[in-house]
Amino acid sequence: MISNEDKQAWCELGEKAEQRFAGSAFKSNVVVFPNPSKVTNPFAHDFYIMQPADLKTIRTQFRTADRYGISPDTAITLNVKDIERYTKLYPHIVLIFDIEYPNFKSVRYTTLREIKRAIKLGKAKLHEYQSRVDDVRGNAKSSYVLDALWFSELQRP
Repeated sequence: MISNEDKQAWCELGEKAEQRFAGSAFKSNVVVFPNPSKVTNPFAHDFYIMQPADLKTIRTQFRTADRYGISPDTAITLNVKDIERYTKLYPHIVLIFDIEYPNFKSVRYTTLREIKRAIKLGKAKLHEYQSRVDDVRGNAKSSYVLDALWFSELQRP
């Protein structure tokens, strides 16, 4: 048992744990890589992770999003069938939304977990596509309406 006051012992234990984690691949398709900056800066963060991600390119505004309490200027949609597929195959996926509207351009990202939380809390509303009821071409029959402003922005340099 290490004393809570023995900082050096805890640092050594942490370094051993970092070595055990480095290069690890988890069942969730997440891979952990050591941060090369740690060689010269022992206070740098320990790892970078690589995990599944999917890009959603959004160019068409959802003009009636205000019916769901979300501004059409920042509303985006995510297909129910995508959520179901991600849940089954990639539960730890990150979604990147590349949005370009006439008055709003942004790249936002979030986890599937956060989207499912918005659905559970009732923030994300379900939209059923009237014109797709009998669709046989593979189009989604329903989507959740989300607000891009709920998610963090990836800023380009």
